[in-house]
Amino acid sequence: MELTIEEMLIKQKETGAHYTPTDLGDIIAKRLINELKKSGVSGTKKIRGLDPSCGDGELLLSLNRIAKFNNIDNIELIGIDEDKEAIKEADFRLNEVGVNDAKLTVGDFLEMVDLEDDSLFEGEFSKIEPVDLIIANPPYVRTQVLGADRAQKLAKLFNLKGRVDLYHAFLVAMTLQLKPGGLIGVITSNKYLANSSGESIRQFLAENYNIIEIMDLGDTKLFSAAVLPAIFFGRKKENKGIRQTTSANFYKIYEETDSSKTEGSIKFETLFGLLESSNTGIFNVDEKFYSVSCGKLIVPESFKEPWVMATNEEYNWITNINKNSFCTIQDLCDVKVGIKTTADKVFIKSTWEELPDEIKPEAEVLKPLLSTDHASKWRPLERRPNQKVLYTHKNVNGKKKAIDFTQYPHALAYLETHRETLEGRKYVIKAKRNWYEIWVPQNPDQWGLPKVVFPDISPEPKFFYEDEGCCIDGNCYWIIPKEENNNDILFLILGISNTKYMTNYHDIAFNNKLYAGRRRYLTQYVNKYPLPNPESNYSQEIIDLVRELVFQNPNNARKVEIENHIENLTALAFGVERL
Repeated sequence: MELTIEEMLIKQKETGAHYTPTDLGDIIAKRLINELKKSGVSGTKKIRGLDPSCGDGELLLSLNRIAKFNNIDNIELIGIDEDKEAIKEADFRLNEVGVNDAKLTVGDFLEMVDLEDDSLFEGEFSKIEPVDLIIANPPYVRTQVLGADRAQKLAKLFNLKGRVDLYHAFLVAMTLQLKPGGLIGVITSNKYLANSSGESIRQFLAENYNIIEIMDLGDTKLFSAAVLPAIFFGRKKENKGIRQTTSANFYKIYEETDSSKTEGSIKFETLFGLLESSNTGIFNVDEKFYSVSCGKLIVPESFKEPWVMATNEEYNWITNINKNSFCTIQDLCDVKVGIKTTADKVFIKSTWEELPDEIKPEAEVLKPLLSTDHASKWRPLERRPNQKVLYTHKNVNGKKKAIDFTQYPHALAYLETHRETLEGRKYVIKAKRNWYEIWVPQNPDQWGLPKVVFPDISPEPKFFYEDEGCCIDGNCYWIIPKEENNNDILFLILGISNTKYMTNYHDIAFNNKLYAGRRRYLTQYVNKYPLPNPESNYSQEIIDLVRELVFQNPNNARKVEIENHIENLTALAFGVERL
């Protein structure tokens, strides 16, 4: 029975299943078969190829098709999927092309893993030897959808740290089933390349594989999931843990939204043709523009650091900036996330004044709140926003403490009207917190300090100065100096962070673009922004210019002039011209 669109979407959300386009499957299969041929494949030795989440068999069909095209007829296809109907469809499709001996089974691949003796399959499949090839698009299911219990169980079973997604566990399980020297081509989210939560996966892949290539498919929208995909190609090491000596390649493609860069772009008929070409530059596919770069993957010594996809020119550029920098933001400042109420409809409003007097919270507990909607370069769109948060904490003897709302009867009466909703936040009660508390309030005394604020997600830098005592919402971050009254450092950070120069650095060093050119500005990235010596003449001039932008509100012509001058001063301060 065919599924409706609604049923398909529900199924995708529950299982993380987003089937692979045929052309993309062929690209992965070609890469694997080419690597197989390099290793001197025997015409008589059977080659076992596994897809542990095979769905309707698309990747197995690609592997079979590309193998035959290369006169390799000795591949045994093995497929596993817990969707019974999908396995039936895979069997039918493989039979149609003459593959009658594929070993297909219904089952949960992860439940077949025996971590005690590294034997993957039980029962009927327990006698299958480790495989030579794995081609896979494992389900992508986030921790929130998996549920805390299963995520914790998977983390314990597969020795994973941090936030666990289902494909993390698949990577470990697939590695157990792969022969030493065996090849893998697997589609995953690209998050592990740069996020702090990907540390354990970066370590696992680097320790277990000689990395051949990583293809970051960026915002090409090849899948309906709101996940940016990447393809990992690797050869399992004979000796785990020995550091890779050969260079790995990378291929990175993202939509280019800067029209100044698209003139003279090369036209390609299809996106898949572009992916196969391995060309670098700006390309036009169906009136969309894509920026493609290829080069050597940089895997730092520390797995805490993101993997860098940079051309030689780009790598030398950021290396020189790092060498010429005085320090990073985290050396002089603290970067914090904004408040998280976990009940915004209760705590945050622009219409507090419209409430009846008996449940209108007292002015003392209502604090102006800046969010991403107020973000703009240099100064917020509203310096004292109408939006306010019912703030539930104060500082007592230097410690953050929940307010006793019996002192604020109107606020308490208001909170009581939402008690059922607030008590529904079981994690608040479990943490032995009061039912009415904001979940992440931050230090109340620090809201009165001058600070630099920036949104979590933005297509361009929107760092701005705030000195009106506003709270900051959880969709933004804020920076305060570690040393009191060191406001000059805030103006230097503001100037450097808002440049196209630093945006270029951000893109190369952290590789974290989202759809349509939007970027993530997280603590782990902004913390590492390099800074020139604050005492240098260049820095002092940047500070003076930023003060003019913040406090004097110059006209547009002067603003453009100042911003261009800050760009030039930034390049001079680091001793490296902008790419």
